[in-house]
Amino acid sequence: MLKKNIRSVKLIRTERGIQMKKDVFQNCPIYQSDRFEIRKMEMKDAHELFRCYSNPQAARYFNGDCCGDDFYYTDYEKFLECMKFWESRYQVRDFVRFTIVDQKQKEIAGMVEICPSYKYSADGSKIGILRIDLLPEYENEKMLNELLTLILEHIYEDFEVQAVLIKAQEYATARRSILKQFHFVAAMDECNISFRDYFIRF
Repeated sequence: MLKKNIRSVKLIRTERGIQMKKDVFQNCPIYQSDRFEIRKMEMKDAHELFRCYSNPQAARYFNGDCCGDDFYYTDYEKFLECMKFWESRYQVRDFVRFTIVDQKQKEIAGMVEICPSYKYSADGSKIGILRIDLLPEYENEKMLNELLTLILEHIYEDFEVQAVLIKAQEYATARRSILKQFHFVAAMDECNISFRDYFIRF
Protein backbone atom coordinates (compact mmCIF):
# COMPACT_ATOMS: atom_id res chain seq x y z
CA MET A 1 0.00 0.00 0.00
CA LEU A 2 1.24 3.41 -0.97
CA LYS A 3 1.60 5.72 1.98
CA LYS A 4 0.44 9.29 1.54
CA ASN A 5 3.46 10.98 0.03
CA ILE A 6 5.14 14.03 1.47
CA ARG A 7 4.16 16.85 -0.84
CA SER A 8 7.30 18.92 -0.91
CA VAL A 9 7.72 20.92 -4.09
CA LYS A 10 10.13 19.37 -6.56
CA LEU A 11 12.87 21.77 -7.56
CA ILE A 12 15.36 22.14 -10.38
CA ARG A 13 18.61 24.10 -10.32
CA THR A 14 19.29 26.89 -12.78
CA GLU A 15 22.70 27.99 -14.06
CA ARG A 16 22.96 30.55 -11.24
CA GLY A 17 22.14 27.98 -8.60
CA ILE A 18 18.63 29.31 -7.96
CA GLN A 19 16.01 26.63 -7.54
CA MET A 20 12.68 26.83 -9.32
CA LYS A 21 9.54 24.74 -9.47
CA LYS A 22 9.08 22.16 -12.19
CA ASP A 23 6.63 23.11 -14.93
CA VAL A 24 4.90 20.08 -16.45
CA PHE A 25 3.66 22.26 -19.31
CA GLN A 26 7.22 23.16 -20.28
CA ASN A 27 8.96 19.84 -19.61
CA CYS A 28 6.46 17.02 -19.37
CA PRO A 29 7.70 14.34 -16.96
CA ILE A 30 8.02 10.64 -17.71
CA TYR A 31 7.00 8.19 -14.99
CA GLN A 32 8.14 4.57 -14.84
CA SER A 33 7.28 1.53 -12.76
CA ASP A 34 8.39 -2.07 -13.23
CA ARG A 35 5.82 -2.59 -15.97
CA PHE A 36 4.57 0.78 -17.15
CA GLU A 37 5.93 3.97 -18.63
CA ILE A 38 3.65 7.00 -18.55
CA ARG A 39 4.79 9.72 -20.95
CA LYS A 40 3.27 12.61 -22.84
CA MET A 41 0.99 11.64 -25.70
CA GLU A 42 2.48 11.82 -29.19
CA MET A 43 0.57 11.78 -32.47
CA LYS A 44 2.50 8.68 -33.53
CA ASP A 45 0.61 6.82 -30.78
CA ALA A 46 -2.66 7.24 -32.66
CA HIS A 47 -3.07 3.79 -34.20
CA GLU A 48 -2.44 1.96 -30.94
CA LEU A 49 -4.52 4.39 -28.90
CA PHE A 50 -7.40 3.93 -31.33
CA ARG A 51 -7.56 0.28 -30.20
CA CYS A 52 -8.57 1.58 -26.78
CA TYR A 53 -10.90 4.37 -27.84
CA SER A 54 -12.74 2.21 -30.38
CA ASN A 55 -13.26 -0.61 -27.87
CA PRO A 56 -16.82 -0.61 -26.46
CA GLN A 57 -15.76 -2.47 -23.31
CA ALA A 58 -13.03 0.08 -22.58
CA ALA A 59 -15.47 2.91 -23.27
CA ARG A 60 -17.68 1.86 -20.35
CA TYR A 61 -15.08 3.32 -17.98
CA PHE A 62 -14.33 6.56 -19.85
CA ASN A 63 -15.26 9.84 -18.21
CA GLY A 64 -16.75 12.44 -20.53
CA ASP A 65 -18.35 14.63 -17.87
CA CYS A 66 -18.21 18.32 -18.88
CA CYS A 67 -16.35 17.39 -22.07
CA GLY A 68 -19.15 17.22 -24.64
CA ASP A 69 -17.77 13.86 -25.77
CA ASP A 70 -17.93 10.27 -24.57
CA PHE A 71 -14.53 9.54 -26.22
CA TYR A 72 -15.80 6.37 -27.90
CA TYR A 73 -14.67 6.51 -31.53
CA THR A 74 -15.29 4.24 -34.50
CA ASP A 75 -13.93 6.76 -37.02
CA TYR A 76 -10.13 6.97 -36.97
CA GLU A 77 -10.00 10.41 -38.58
CA LYS A 78 -12.31 11.83 -35.92
CA PHE A 79 -10.12 10.30 -33.25
CA LEU A 80 -7.11 12.05 -34.78
CA GLU A 81 -8.98 15.34 -34.46
CA CYS A 82 -9.62 14.56 -30.80
CA MET A 83 -5.91 13.92 -30.24
CA LYS A 84 -5.07 17.24 -31.88
CA PHE A 85 -7.53 18.93 -29.52
CA TRP A 86 -5.87 17.24 -26.53
CA GLU A 87 -2.50 18.52 -27.71
CA SER A 88 -3.89 22.04 -28.09
CA ARG A 89 -5.09 21.97 -24.47
CA TYR A 90 -1.58 21.09 -23.35
CA GLN A 91 -0.24 24.12 -25.19
CA VAL A 92 -2.61 26.42 -23.27
CA ARG A 93 -1.74 24.73 -19.96
CA ASP A 94 -5.16 23.14 -19.43
CA PHE A 95 -4.34 19.46 -18.99
CA VAL A 96 -1.83 16.77 -19.90
CA ARG A 97 -2.69 13.65 -21.85
CA PHE A 98 -0.21 10.87 -21.14
CA THR A 99 0.22 7.62 -23.06
CA ILE A 100 0.55 4.47 -20.94
CA VAL A 101 3.12 2.07 -22.38
CA ASP A 102 3.25 -1.54 -21.22
CA GLN A 103 7.00 -2.10 -21.27
CA LYS A 104 6.59 -5.84 -20.80
CA GLN A 105 4.22 -6.40 -23.72
CA LYS A 106 5.68 -3.49 -25.72
CA GLU A 107 2.27 -2.05 -26.45
CA ILE A 108 0.16 0.95 -25.51
CA ALA A 109 -2.27 0.11 -22.72
CA GLY A 110 -4.26 3.35 -22.68
CA MET A 111 -4.02 6.92 -21.44
CA VAL A 112 -3.95 9.09 -18.35
CA GLU A 113 -5.25 12.65 -18.23
CA ILE A 114 -4.32 15.03 -15.41
CA CYS A 115 -6.07 18.39 -15.23
CA PRO A 116 -5.03 20.70 -12.36
CA SER A 117 -8.11 22.79 -11.62
CA TYR A 118 -9.93 24.91 -9.04
CA LYS A 119 -13.29 24.03 -10.60
CA TYR A 120 -14.60 21.75 -7.86
CA SER A 121 -12.64 23.16 -4.95
CA ALA A 122 -14.55 24.06 -1.80
CA ASP A 123 -11.68 25.94 -0.14
CA GLY A 124 -9.66 27.46 -2.99
CA SER A 125 -7.16 24.62 -3.19
CA LYS A 126 -6.14 23.06 -6.48
CA ILE A 127 -7.49 19.62 -7.36
CA GLY A 128 -5.99 17.23 -9.90
CA ILE A 129 -8.80 15.77 -12.00
CA LEU A 130 -7.61 12.32 -13.06
CA ARG A 131 -8.82 10.16 -15.93
CA ILE A 132 -7.48 6.68 -16.66
CA ASP A 133 -8.57 5.04 -19.93
CA LEU A 134 -7.49 1.43 -20.43
CA LEU A 135 -7.83 -1.51 -22.76
CA PRO A 136 -10.06 -4.17 -21.14
CA GLU A 137 -7.17 -6.51 -20.34
CA TYR A 138 -5.71 -3.84 -18.03
CA GLU A 139 -8.97 -3.13 -16.23
CA ASN A 140 -8.16 -5.21 -13.16
CA GLU A 141 -6.90 -4.58 -9.64
CA LYS A 142 -3.31 -5.67 -10.29
CA MET A 143 -2.79 -3.29 -13.19
CA LEU A 144 -4.77 -0.45 -11.62
CA ASN A 145 -2.78 -0.78 -8.42
CA GLU A 146 0.55 -0.38 -10.22
CA LEU A 147 -0.70 2.53 -12.31
CA LEU A 148 -2.28 4.38 -9.41
CA THR A 149 0.79 3.84 -7.23
CA LEU A 150 2.93 5.43 -9.92
CA ILE A 151 0.55 8.34 -10.54
CA LEU A 152 0.00 9.20 -6.88
CA GLU A 153 3.73 9.15 -6.23
CA HIS A 154 4.13 12.18 -8.50
CA ILE A 155 0.86 13.99 -9.13
CA TYR A 156 0.72 16.08 -5.94
CA GLU A 157 4.19 17.54 -6.37
CA ASP A 158 4.49 17.79 -10.13
CA PHE A 159 1.03 19.29 -10.66
CA GLU A 160 1.00 21.22 -7.37
CA VAL A 161 -2.40 19.89 -6.32
CA GLN A 162 -3.74 19.29 -2.84
CA ALA A 163 -6.19 16.56 -3.82
CA VAL A 164 -6.89 14.07 -6.60
CA LEU A 165 -10.39 13.53 -8.02
CA ILE A 166 -11.44 10.56 -10.17
CA LYS A 167 -14.65 8.98 -11.40
CA ALA A 168 -15.46 5.29 -10.91
CA GLN A 169 -18.90 4.16 -11.99
CA GLU A 170 -20.89 1.80 -9.79
CA TYR A 171 -20.07 -1.14 -12.07
CA ALA A 172 -16.34 -0.28 -12.03
CA THR A 173 -15.75 -2.69 -9.17
CA ALA A 174 -11.99 -3.10 -9.67
CA ARG A 175 -11.49 0.66 -9.71
CA ARG A 176 -13.63 1.23 -6.65
CA SER A 177 -11.79 -1.47 -4.74
CA ILE A 178 -8.39 0.05 -5.55
CA LEU A 179 -9.56 3.59 -4.79
CA LYS A 180 -10.71 2.45 -1.37
CA GLN A 181 -7.30 0.89 -0.72
CA PHE A 182 -5.67 4.21 -1.57
CA HIS A 183 -7.97 6.06 0.84
CA PHE A 184 -10.16 7.81 -1.71
CA VAL A 185 -13.53 8.85 -0.28
CA ALA A 186 -16.85 9.94 -1.79
CA ALA A 187 -16.27 13.37 -3.30
CA MET A 188 -19.70 14.98 -2.93
CA ASP A 189 -19.13 15.50 0.80
CA GLU A 190 -15.64 16.93 0.30
CA CYS A 191 -15.78 19.30 -2.70
CA ASN A 192 -18.16 21.25 -4.93
CA ILE A 193 -19.12 18.50 -7.34
CA SER A 194 -22.68 17.53 -8.20
CA PHE A 195 -21.86 14.42 -10.25
CA ARG A 196 -22.21 10.97 -8.74
CA ASP A 197 -19.51 8.32 -8.72
CA TYR A 198 -16.58 10.63 -7.95
CA PHE A 199 -13.93 9.94 -5.34
CA ILE A 200 -11.29 12.22 -3.85
CA ARG A 201 -7.98 11.75 -2.05
CA PHE A 202 -6.18 14.49 -0.13
